[in-house]
Amino acid sequence: MRIRTLSTRTVVSVLLSTTIAAQGAFAQDATVDDQARDDDSSAKELGYGDEIVVTARRTEEDIQSVPVSVTAFNADTLRSATIRDTQDLLVKTPGIFLAGSGGRENTNFSIRGQSKALAGNSAPGVISYFAEVPAPTLGSSIPTYDLSSVQVLKGPQGTLFGRNTTGGAILYYPTAPNYDIGGYVTATYGNYDSRILEGALNIPVVADIAALRVAGQYQKRDGWTKNIGIGDDADDLNSRAFRASLLLEPFDGFSNTTIFDYYRNRSTGGASVLYNVLDGPNALTATGTLAAAQEQLALQEARGPRVINSDVDAFERVKRIGVTNRTEVEFGPDVSFVNIFGYRSTDVDYFSSVDGLPTLISDGSGAIPAGLPVTVVGGRQTSDVEQFSNEVQFKGKLIDDRLDWLVGGFYLKSKPVGPSGSYIPVFILPGITDAPFNYSFYTEESKALFANLGLSLDGVTDGLRLNAGFRYTWDDIEACVGGGTTNQPEVSPAECRTGTSDIVNSSINKTSSKAPTWTLGLDWQIDPDLFLYVVTRRGYRAGGINTPTLAGLLTPYQSFAPEKVTDLEAGVRSDFEAGNLRVRLNASPFIGWYDNVQVPISGLNTNAACGTGPGGTNPPFSSPDGDCDASNDPSGGTLLVNAGKTRVAGIDLSARAAPSRSLSFDIGATFLDLKSRSLTVEPFLAAYLATPEVPFNLVPTTTVTAGLDWTLPVPDAFGTFKLGADYYHSSKVSSSDAILPAYDLVNARLDVERIAGSSIDAAFFMRNVFDKDYLASSNVGSNALGINSGFYGAPRTYGVELRVSFGN
Repeated sequence: MRIRTLSTRTVVSVLLSTTIAAQGAFAQDATVDDQARDDDSSAKELGYGDEIVVTARRTEEDIQSVPVSVTAFNADTLRSATIRDTQDLLVKTPGIFLAGSGGRENTNFSIRGQSKALAGNSAPGVISYFAEVPAPTLGSSIPTYDLSSVQVLKGPQGTLFGRNTTGGAILYYPTAPNYDIGGYVTATYGNYDSRILEGALNIPVVADIAALRVAGQYQKRDGWTKNIGIGDDADDLNSRAFRASLLLEPFDGFSNTTIFDYYRNRSTGGASVLYNVLDGPNALTATGTLAAAQEQLALQEARGPRVINSDVDAFERVKRIGVTNRTEVEFGPDVSFVNIFGYRSTDVDYFSSVDGLPTLISDGSGAIPAGLPVTVVGGRQTSDVEQFSNEVQFKGKLIDDRLDWLVGGFYLKSKPVGPSGSYIPVFILPGITDAPFNYSFYTEESKALFANLGLSLDGVTDGLRLNAGFRYTWDDIEACVGGGTTNQPEVSPAECRTGTSDIVNSSINKTSSKAPTWTLGLDWQIDPDLFLYVVTRRGYRAGGINTPTLAGLLTPYQSFAPEKVTDLEAGVRSDFEAGNLRVRLNASPFIGWYDNVQVPISGLNTNAACGTGPGGTNPPFSSPDGDCDASNDPSGGTLLVNAGKTRVAGIDLSARAAPSRSLSFDIGATFLDLKSRSLTVEPFLAAYLATPEVPFNLVPTTTVTAGLDWTLPVPDAFGTFKLGADYYHSSKVSSSDAILPAYDLVNARLDVERIAGSSIDAAFFMRNVFDKDYLASSNVGSNALGINSGFYGAPRTYGVELRVSFGN
């Protein structure tokens, strides 16, 4: 055993030295729990106990033997890290950026430089899945109660399951029913009057034939941002969630699981905080509101980021209903069938003062006369969508189990069932002028066929394996768009199509795209403690449609084309001993080349200065399409275009050291090198970009995580005392024209498990221990508008948690 350990360490050292010299980049994987030492086990077993099983390739595999960069969390890890929602994942996962796009319920994931556009309807670069069903594009935040695991996959996905992505996927797996009676109840209370009640109950309905699991969660918390203007305090919580899962196994070789889930949130929503006003020239100087905006910035800075002055009665309302059905049939020892059906109904409606300003008063230095009230920019997003999906897989083994094969198909259709669109007033005069609600009813249909092969090459060398996958995807998008006659969402999808009097300039726009994608790789299990791989992939995400019906110079930009990526990734997964220190080291360099990069260009709003230049001409940035008609400006002043080519190279690294069974340290880091290879947009649009290159939004070039897990030396009679601490660092992030500063966070938690031998656990937790003020995401980041606003991350929060478990 000692000889093999030294060999593993030597190989790892050589590989890491070569990698650093060639590329300077590595990749992150999961951490796992310790267990007792066994002198006859491999280094993997010595340091990390039971293997973490992941399904990144639609089959159960040990995370240390998967040729994919993946970070995995089991139920205990989610709980010990106090992960309550999708945004909490970033503290434990370097290389991922999570932020609300317009609202916290509209989670935007960024992995390897890929995310959903900051505005508009674009396919996300990273997709979240619940029970293997893709979440809708809007309103994709998923509550993390009663989950068995969360897996973060990095790099292009799609040849094995679901939808195509260019950045990665987040997989959420609910705890499945079983045939034992059991469950738990958890109650949490914290500052800001935070109350959380969560529970689950597992019932064996018929022994070995039918089982039911029900779970639910209630969350309510006061807002941590005081509002001295119109409406309630912001950054509050008021949600309810319920889930029921039914497992049926009437005979051997057949399994059917149906999951019903419900979620509802009725809150004020996130606080958009003003943090910068630009001197101009910009829309503030053109409208005579610069001085008033600068005065409000001074007041905001004096109050600090936890007190705002809103000019709207903000709200955030979400209702989601989901049904998932998974059927598995074994036709024999070598062939099986899987069918995954999904239904999702998502109704999202949020409204906020996105500029972070109260109503301003013009001073007459611009186009608006002195003394008039001015709203710089507000924002309401409404989406009522139904989504149906179905995935079919046939898989099996051939050639004496040396060949694993999988073939399948995927279908998804998303359609609007109620008012959908946005209301974004820009430099309106409240009570005098207003903006209409702009309708955008998107119907999307995606179809794909895929096949994958895994061939053992033990005849060449033991543990060597070839993996290959191919997929062909067809995407169709149709948008019925138009302007409303009021600022309220009142028009149905059918009324848009027929063009009733309640909608102006309605039209139907369509776009289609299709593309092949693939994966090809080799992996080598040298011994139980050392795994190597190299893989290249082709990724794709569909094009889309801008709204409303565009005119003038912007007419050619009604739709945008698909984005594609070709990447190359290598990796090492290793476990070894250094004296009494048990070590895990996982690393992967990667590089991706992106074409037709989809980029949002902001600030495309007609303002009051339009037509006031010499001879009635338009001053710069006063009319993006040249017609001085604000009703056909891009929705929200943002246009999605294919901007050119980029390259993203990077390092992802993770390590774990366990000097004893009771103490372990973790560290992970991601470093990205971002390059704009070419900018292909027209000069009149490039003028709206902060720099003459393809921008990278929501992409930190450096993220670092570190963690401590220590089982304290307390007699077992009192319970098991565990102390955990996590550190997270993110470098600065660009968001349109704005720059969000770098920040650091520290979280801590003390758990007491099985108190005095009982089934009761208790915990004390504190998040953002040093109460750092940091911008988590941008809201308005347009130099053309002249302001920067954004959402601040949570302040210091703390609380106590009690959990009672029963049964098995």
